Amino acid sequence: MTLRQFLIVASLLVMVILAAGCIQSPQPAVNTTSPPAGTTPGVSALPSPPANVTNTTGLIAFVHRAATYARENGKAKAIAAFNNPNGSFVAGNLYIFAEDYNGTALAEPLEPGIIGTNISGMTDSFGTPLVRNLQETARFGRGFVSYAYPNPGKNATVESKLSVVEDVDGTYYVGAGIYTSDADIYPSVVLNMSGEQPGVDDLVTYVKNAVAYARSNEKEKALAVFNDSKGSYLQGQLAVMAFDMNGTNLAGPPYAADVAANRINLINYHDPDGVDTIRGMRDIARSGGGFLYTVARVTVDGKDVYLPKIDYAEPVDDSWWLFSGIIDPEYTGVVTGNLTGLPVRNTTRTEVYDLVNEAVAYAQANGKEKTLAAIDDPHGPFVRNNLSVWAESTDGTVLADPYWKVSIGQNYIDDTDIHGLKTTKIGLESMQNGTGFSHMLFPDTAVNGTALIPKLIYQKAVDESWWIGSGAYGVEVQ
Repeated sequence: MTLRQFLIVASLLVMVILAAGCIQSPQPAVNTTSPPAGTTPGVSALPSPPANVTNTTGLIAFVHRAATYARENGKAKAIAAFNNPNGSFVAGNLYIFAEDYNGTALAEPLEPGIIGTNISGMTDSFGTPLVRNLQETARFGRGFVSYAYPNPGKNATVESKLSVVEDVDGTYYVGAGIYTSDADIYPSVVLNMSGEQPGVDDLVTYVKNAVAYARSNEKEKALAVFNDSKGSYLQGQLAVMAFDMNGTNLAGPPYAADVAANRINLINYHDPDGVDTIRGMRDIARSGGGFLYTVARVTVDGKDVYLPKIDYAEPVDDSWWLFSGIIDPEYTGVVTGNLTGLPVRNTTRTEVYDLVNEAVAYAQANGKEKTLAAIDDPHGPFVRNNLSVWAESTDGTVLADPYWKVSIGQNYIDDTDIHGLKTTKIGLESMQNGTGFSHMLFPDTAVNGTALIPKLIYQKAVDESWWIGSGAYGVEVQ
């Protein structure tokens, strides 16, 4: 973690795929990584520095090695080793950090100036409560945490980063992270597109059948079947993902076998657009089941294309749940190389985030009435080319929109789209529980469009009664 992070801290927002009464209070750390019986502190030697780590498997092993060293050698010796910039726990941009559960930085080998300070209020450049998420995840034993962070190896350019954290002894945790330019940090979004492409009805039937199987068999038997990478439940794009209600993975082929094997917690794992995936789907499953949109990466003509992915989740019982997902059938042709008509996103996530925050700051300084008038004006201060904001009350009533005038005064709290996604409720939950980002399919009202286009939404509360949002249309192509 770098001191530069403090300079890019945005307003603390709300996360997810996952708290306002919707998530369980963090439980005591799951002791999934206890040292062998009889282990005596102070006996293990320093490990060799790691080779180049370019995937989550290597990252999990690196962090686990540090946690094991700490348990076997004691806190003081371990923290000294972690803080050595030329030691065994630093390899280029990869390094072990350590923090206690009060938010005090214990080990930061590349930023020794923050050691001993409390960083519990730190957020990333999109307002995600970074340290809070690290703490929450580590208390479940071991897990992934997604966020945006300056990459010291890329002139401090802010990139998506994935960290693995692991609890050491219930008082502190260790972690390390890799950047999107250095490694594949979104392995779970890659789908097998061979064979017949399933539709939304097929997806729902598949998940319901898997839930029925899980309910009629012993849990461990069902998980063994779901985790079989050559079994009958692996059907092209369709694969069973199983989680407990804390967001810890129980089954996850064919993405990463070590995620399920190591009971990796994914409650604070985001998709490439910052949308909470597991927290969001956990909350949907807890309420009885339903849809959430994320993105799936496919490679076409040497380019990474992030296509809209439709996920469907249902509970098995009050302790665990399942989901699976498919690429939106409207976009499966892209996989064969047909990019004709593909709506390419030309607005960045950062631009959406910045415009909403600018509008929220304006509202807090100028009051609701003046702000709504400014938002309503298609030539006003909050319309930037193809980007604009709108406002809604927390009960789902549209208050202002520069283009979609017929919506003003209408209540959309119970609206669903063509696939059954609860659009307004998903957006509200993204603010309350997660990052504030969500996906939906929506017409481009700025051009009186009627076709449903993938849209990345960002929403932020002005106060407890209303919020402001904006969105970028199209598919991300890199």
